[in-house]
This record gives sequence, C-alpha cells and structure tokens, in this order.
Amino acid sequence: MKNFSKVLILTSLIFTLTGSRLVKEDEVQRPLEVWAIRSVLDKKPRMLTVALDKEMYIAYDMTRCKIYKVWKGGISMDGTAYTGKKEIQPTSWGANYLSDSSQNFNWTAKLDGKELPIRMQSKGYVFRKNQIYLQHDLLLGIDTIRIEERPEFVRNNAGKPGLERVFVTSNVPANVSVTLKSTLGNLEFVPNGRSRHVDYFDALPAQSLPVVRKEYAHQGQEIIEKSDCLTCHELYEANVGPSFQQVAMRYPKDVKTLAQLSSKIKYGGTGAWGSGVMNAHPTLSADELNTILDYVFTLKPKDAKPRKSTEEGVVNSAASLPVKPGFGASLAGVHPAYELTDLHTSGFKPKVGAMAFLPDGRLLVTTWDAVGGLYVLDGVTGENPTEVKVKRIASGLAEPLGMAVVDGEIYVLQKQELTKLIDHDGDEVIDEYRTICNSWEATADFHEFSFGLVYRDGYFYATLSMAMRLTPEEKQLPDRGRTIRISKDGSFESVNFGLRTPNGIGVGVDDELFVLDNQGQWLPGNKLIHVREGDFNGMGWGWLDESAPMPRMVPPAIWLPEDEIGNSPSEPVLITEGTYKGQMLHGEVTHGGIVRDFLEKVNGKYQGAAFRFSQGFAAGINRMRWGPDGALYVGEVGMAPGGWSWKDQTSGLQKLTYTGKVPFEMLAVRAKPKGFEIEFTEPLSKNVQADFKNLFIQQWWYKPTPSYGGPKMDLTDLKASRMSLSQDGRRLYVEIPGLRKENVIYFRLPIDLKSASGHPLWTSEAWYTLNEIPK
Repeated sequence: MKNFSKVLILTSLIFTLTGSRLVKEDEVQRPLEVWAIRSVLDKKPRMLTVALDKEMYIAYDMTRCKIYKVWKGGISMDGTAYTGKKEIQPTSWGANYLSDSSQNFNWTAKLDGKELPIRMQSKGYVFRKNQIYLQHDLLLGIDTIRIEERPEFVRNNAGKPGLERVFVTSNVPANVSVTLKSTLGNLEFVPNGRSRHVDYFDALPAQSLPVVRKEYAHQGQEIIEKSDCLTCHELYEANVGPSFQQVAMRYPKDVKTLAQLSSKIKYGGTGAWGSGVMNAHPTLSADELNTILDYVFTLKPKDAKPRKSTEEGVVNSAASLPVKPGFGASLAGVHPAYELTDLHTSGFKPKVGAMAFLPDGRLLVTTWDAVGGLYVLDGVTGENPTEVKVKRIASGLAEPLGMAVVDGEIYVLQKQELTKLIDHDGDEVIDEYRTICNSWEATADFHEFSFGLVYRDGYFYATLSMAMRLTPEEKQLPDRGRTIRISKDGSFESVNFGLRTPNGIGVGVDDELFVLDNQGQWLPGNKLIHVREGDFNGMGWGWLDESAPMPRMVPPAIWLPEDEIGNSPSEPVLITEGTYKGQMLHGEVTHGGIVRDFLEKVNGKYQGAAFRFSQGFAAGINRMRWGPDGALYVGEVGMAPGGWSWKDQTSGLQKLTYTGKVPFEMLAVRAKPKGFEIEFTEPLSKNVQADFKNLFIQQWWYKPTPSYGGPKMDLTDLKASRMSLSQDGRRLYVEIPGLRKENVIYFRLPIDLKSASGHPLWTSEAWYTLNEIPK
C-alpha cells in the first residue's frame, strides 16, 4: 500500500508470563460483527484479517503462518461475492503500524544452535471467549511442533497502542529452540511453554476510506466500468458477449445505428450476436448511452470497414418455428410434478454457496457474501415454513461453495482451503476452523473458485476453476481447472484436468462422479462431464506443456448449448424416487431453473439427453440437496448487477416436494443403430405419422477454439425416414438417415402434440449428445 505513515515501534519485549498481565476477555471490544475474515487481501491469497480494535487490524498470511501487516484503518470487501464486481478482491486501507515487507518475519528452529530445515503449516484457528488463537504447525522432519498464537490490542500506561501476542509451544523436542526472526530482533519462545510479546507504536491519526479517482481518457470508459458491462464484454476479446471492438467494427457510426444500439443497451434484448440475452440498463440516461457508444467506436481500428460476425448470414431453420415457454424458450413455471415452498423469508434470504444435512435432519447453508456465514435451519422438513428457525453458527468464511457432513462432522470448502468446523463446547456455535488442506496452488485472481464437495471412500472430491484475469507474464497454475481428491490427512491429488469453471460436482448414475462446466474459451458449449482419471476436458489453458501438442478433448456426456439450455450450469444430483428415478438434475445460475439429464452407456461411454425441467424459482440455482423428507432443497445465488444471475435475482432458498402429478413430456431419448427411441410419460395416439409430421431434428458438432464459445459446425436439418410406436404407446422409434457420431442431435416436437388422453406437452425439446452410435 502506498503513502502509509511510517511509525516507530517504541518497545519490543518478550518474556514469560510470570509477573506480566494478560488482557482480560471482558475488556475486549471488536469493531466489526464479523471480525475474523478469510479472503484474498491486497492481491495476496489465503489471508486472515482480524479486526482487533478500531485502532488496530492485523492480517496473517496463512500459507506462511506469519503477520502480513498491522494497521489502523479497515478492509474494503469488494469482489464478485461481495459487491458484484469482477477483477477485484478485498483490499486494506489506512496506515501501517508494521508490515512483513518492512520486518521480514521468518520462522526458524535450531538443534543445539544449528539451524534445521523446517516447513510451516497453518492448522487454522480457534475462538475462546471472544479471542482468536491461531494454530501453526512447524514441521521438523518426523517431529511436528505445535505453536498457538493469540494476538490482542493493548495500550500501555501512556496510552500508546500496542499489539500483544501470546505464544504457547508444545511437542518441542529436547535441545530444540524455536524463533521468529525479524529485522527488529528475534522472538525466542519458551520450549513447551507460554511466552508473551508486546510491540507498542506511535499513535496514528484517524483514518478514512480513501476516495480513489481514476483518470480516464474517455468518460465513456468510466461509465462502462461503473456499470455491469465488463461482466460480459471485454475491450478486444469476445467473452460472454462480443468485444466492444467487434461491435465497433460491425456497425457504421451513424444516427440510425446509434439509436438502435442505445435502445439495446437501455432495454436489453437478444438476437444480434446469437441467442444470448443482454441485460437491460434502464437507469442510464441518453447522454450516458451516447457517451458509452462514442467510446466504443474509438476502439475501431483506423481504415477498418464494418464487417459481419462469423455467424451472420447463417440461417438456422429452428428460428422459424413457433416459440412459447418450453418450446424454443425457457419454461415459465414450476414442474407440475412438484410443489414449490419458500424457506427464505424477508429476514433470511441467503445467497446460497453450499448445503448439507445434519444426521438429525437439520439443514446447513453457507452464504456467498461478505458474512461468509454458516447457518443451521431447524424445521425445514415440517409442513409450516414459518416455523423454521435459523441460527448463524460460523462466519468469516471465504466464498464457501462446497460442504459435506461426514459422520456428523462439518467440512466446508472455502475459496482456497478445505476446513473442518468444530463446536467444542456444545453451544452450536463453531469454535474451531481447522485447516484440512490448503496446499493447492492459488493466486489472487477473482475467478479461482473452489466448487462443490463430495465425500466417498475416505476422500473428498472438489473442483478448481481457472483464473481469468492473469497478466501477460503470468501463467495458469498447474492445479487449476481440475477435479481433485483430498485425503483427511491434508494431501491431495489430481483426478482430471482441462476444466474451466466446473461449478459443482455430484454423484450420478451408476454411482459415478459427474461435474458441470461452463462455456468459454476452448469450450464452445456447456458440459455435463463424467469424471475419469486422467481425462483432458478441453480447456486449453490447462495444457501447460508447450513442447507437446495439446491432447484431444474427451467428449462430454452431454453438451448443453449456450443460451438454449444452459449458461452457467451448477451442481448435479441423482433422482432416487418417482417417475424420473435414475436420471439426474442440475441447476442453472444464469439461464435459470433446473435441467433434467438422461444418461445411457453406449460402447462403454456415457451419453444422453438434456431436457428443460423447471423454472419458477427466486433466483438462479446453485446447489441442490435431497432432504430426509424426500424433498429437493434448492439453494439460489446470483451476482448483480448483471453477469452471473437470473433476471438480476441473487438469493433464495426453496424446496420442491414431489406430488406425482407427472405431465406429458419426453421421459428419455435412447440411441439406436439407425435412429432413436423417444420414451414418453404417457401413451401417444396411434396416428403417429400425422402427429409427428412437424417433428424437427437438427445435428451439429462443436469445435473447441481459443475464442469464447463457438458456432454450431455443419449445422444440418434431418428428416425421419420411418417412425413406429410400441405396443404400449409410450415409445416412439424414429429412424434418421445421416446421423454422425460426436454430434449433438436436437429434437423439437410439434407444438400442438398431445397424448392419447389429450394432455398437452410440458416441454418439447431434447438435446442428445451422440458420442457413439450403437452397433
């Protein structure tokens, strides 16, 4: 941090506790409700900020088990989870008392005066009577020395602010000494005993959050950065939407075009660059819209002529089909076989990061917000949601997007750590945040999420997403974009690689693991992926060996075309009861709702179809869990303004209860040697040829490229050459000439199709990924 005041450390003392006074717990007053906060801080990963007093904050580097800085001021909780802003993370502000850059703290151990090789390992921290006790392990060959550190704010008799640190060491071998070195001097600890160290500082003046005024070459750039535009657009490279330069190169700068583009920005819409939906920006004034567009057109290269996009001029015959909810468009309501109940209230509407059930049937929910909370909900399985009781039992977690309960013990996956949460005194408030694993590689990039948590056969499984905003000289870290397997001893290993943003992992058909990945660079569509050892899943940034060609992508079990059936797919779950038993569901954060996945194994590989299943929720679906009552609990999340959200909604907690009122729809689509069998939930009429004369079928394939997303390659309309109906009327065989393996086959049933009993379709579409053609 720049321009911090330099202060003089008045005294630096270390002595045993005999004859010295410790701070009493009832004297402690914290400046924040959540006063111990895990996060990235000042572009440094794995930090712990402790707000000891309004006069003193302290931050620890939990990778190295040492102080990063001590300061007067505060912390700005900016970022995707906190303020809906990408590319930034929490930062400290104020004036330093001391920092590691100036003091160069280092742990050492000596045997009979000879320095030994060591490694420090954080084991988390414990709360006791409103004080925090950090737990460090000093690894010394076969020995592990335990070090507990309790920081506290104090004042001396002259009123000078001070940092008191009490250390307790244990398991120190004979003739071994432990020292924390710094440029100020060395802190030598009492072996297997307690030591106290106090630093006093010159008082600092009152601090205020600085107002940073960024200089802009064009006012339009300032308006863009203050809105949500950069969530989906970049200056020169396509992202979720086209780059601003692509927009400038596509259109002439004239009055008519400016009016059209202003309207699109203000009111939103779709169709100009594919089927993706652009968020509305109703608060932007006409002057602001004109200023934005004036800036966008400055990005157009000199002498460049307006040009068409690669997909412009390609006619997709599906666009001529009639559209209504469930027929070429998202559903508009809750699936008829389920009843939706709100569990959120005006006082508790969480941005759900993860969910799990305790053995006694209570629901645990973590929140993806500045609180980083863990809540226990009692009564969720009852018939009256107003009687649900909510209690926060933990806080300060860093973007907790995964959770598992194992033998009654709670494990939470934070952004850069797997943590065990322990209640030692039985008051149902977490006392200990014990580090299980924090050794996978991480930077301060906002997009380096850790997703999901599945426990099976003694191991935890999670997924790590790629960084998205590395500088040109930075490279993707080897651990990113992987499914990892974590042991309870803290070690981990890679399972597969080449993932981009795999938001969620779950157990699916045949008790196998599946993940969902988001479209983007090298991913022309969203994917449902079967997790297998060693598989490369296509994200080119995950191939770091420049001396060897990138391996071929392993085809996904199901492609989920962008903007049609997916944008930000999330956690999968297996359906274990009812009509859809044996199939899977997965959530959707941006496209919204829930998608149903039918899978089959053909020639040893999983493939299958995706169907629209349900909408009608409070926000985009992030996590789902089956409850002990058989209901499906749905946790919702979003990042607003814009970007990762469904209709700008960001939170919700609901449950779906099965009613058995199954609508008329496709139940399954199965590949056959010359076509497909489509199974329905109700019998069809015998008049197949007339009923299905408007059956629409397409196929295409995807080519991974460095660009964001990708077009449908060799898009082809197909025709059924023969159709026949099974005796029970539920299975329609469709023979289709010209099918190609490793293509997506799209089915759109006639909009007026009805069952034999006269029931209309709930939804008409299926996207089948034909990895293999049966023999």
